[in-house]
Amino acid sequence: MKDILYIQIIVNYVESAKAFRENTAAVSSYEGSPLEPEFEALWQAREDIFNRWHNAAETLRELPPEYMAQAVAEIEKI
Repeated sequence: MKDILYIQIIVNYVESAKAFRENTAAVSSYEGSPLEPEFEALWQAREDIFNRWHNAAETLRELPPEYMAQAVAEIEKI
């Protein structure tokens, strides 16, 4: 059962890291005004994604060493 939880922690981190990178690219390439609702939505999503990523990173630090190697391998694939 713990194995499944550890894998879910790794997947959650990888997915949130990917989402954070995608959002960073969207924010960086946005050509409109920062006052437009579209930019505000991107920025709000960024805050939500960052919080998810940060929480996932904190949880990742608690993995047993044998799962950390797997986590590093998955992170390197991003």
